[in-house]
Amino acid sequence: EMEEEHSGGVRRRWLVDVARWSPSPTQFQAAAALLPPHHRHAIARFVKEEDRKRALLSRLLQYSLVHRVLGIPFHQIHIYRTTEGKPYLENGPPAFKNFNFNTSHQGDYVGIASELLCLVGLDIVCISKPQGETTVEFLKNFSSYLTGHEWNCIGRAAGSIEMLTEFYR
Repeated sequence: EMEEEHSGGVRRRWLVDVARWSPSPTQFQAAAALLPPHHRHAIARFVKEEDRKRALLSRLLQYSLVHRVLGIPFHQIHIYRTTEGKPYLENGPPAFKNFNFNTSHQGDYVGIASELLCLVGLDIVCISKPQGETTVEFLKNFSSYLTGHEWNCIGRAAGSIEMLTEFYR
C-alpha cells in the first residue's frame, strides 16, 4: 500500500509498508528483473530476506518515481549513487536539473521523497528500546550533538518511549 502526497507534480512523498508484501521467489525475481544488473547485484548481496526486500522496494520506488514524475521509460532511467550513498538521476531533462530524491528504509517501511529545487533528505527510524543500557544512558551518548532546547524537549517526555520518540524527532 502506498500513500502519496504531491504538489506541483514533482514533489512526492511515498511510504510503503513492506510487511504487507510477501512475494514468492518467482515474484521477487520478476520485480528485480525490472532493474538494471548493477542494482540486482547490490540487492543480492544482502543475506537476510527482509533486507533484500527493503533494498528491492527502495530501488523500485526510485525508478517508479522518476518514471511517474518525469515520464522517462524504465529502461532509459540511469540511477546511480554518490559516494555518500544518495541516489541521483544521471540523465534527467535539463528543465529538471535540480530534481532530486532520497530513500530510506527500516523495519516495516520503505519511503521516498523528491523535490525540484532543494535537496531532500529522508530518514525512517523505528523506535525501539536500546539493548544493554537504559534509555537515559543511550541518550547521553548524543549529549554533545543536541542543543539545550532539544534536551529540554526530551527531558519533558513522560517515559522511555516518549523520550526516544522526541529524540528521533
